[in-house]
Amino acid sequence: MLVELNNTLSNGQILSFQREQDVSWQVLENKEYIWLLMENTVQSVLNKLAPCSLTFPHQLPLNGLITELDQTARILEFGLGGGTNARYIKSQLPNSDISVVEKSPIIIEWFNQYFNPQKMDINLIHQDATDYLEQNNQTYDLIITDLFYAKRSSLSIFNADYFDLLFKATGAGGYAYLNFLPDTDFEPELVKAMLHNAGFEILWSDKIIGFRNWVFLLSKA
Repeated sequence: MLVELNNTLSNGQILSFQREQDVSWQVLENKEYIWLLMENTVQSVLNKLAPCSLTFPHQLPLNGLITELDQTARILEFGLGGGTNARYIKSQLPNSDISVVEKSPIIIEWFNQYFNPQKMDINLIHQDATDYLEQNNQTYDLIITDLFYAKRSSLSIFNADYFDLLFKATGAGGYAYLNFLPDTDFEPELVKAMLHNAGFEILWSDKIIGFRNWVFLLSKA
């Protein structure tokens, strides 16, 4: 059930507000939704009546990868937000093993407090995404990268080194999903080139209509 931001996320009551270094975070609520704001940008939305549903258009392409996975798939996600992806995947693959790496302790605390009403078994790891990949010696059936930085270019993280580490951590026959917010029209083409150089096959990539987001669905032969 997709969310139309301007109409549905209105008349919100602030549940929590915190500043983390130079970034402000808020959790708001109305009768139907709970949502997470980062610097007044909506990061994640939970539908109270359907907490395991995907709520943004850029999340929908995940379906194409999830249907290819075994019930016991090992899944890794970078960027927790409100946990929409993890909740949805766990609802579709109850026996899967899901770990989510999140740098902000505030977001981890708020996920447990506001965004996991069904108390799903999701392994939360407090660490930077690149640091985790550099120290990682495991492989995964699906790796989701859904990171957003309010005051940094996405290319400061999504560089050739990151994609090389990502490829290494993706198991043979596995998949990767990348949500990318470019600052220029050239950047998606640069990302495509880096993904090819890392060894990924790009199954699908496109800009989400009406949003900045570009989504890449990737495979490792």
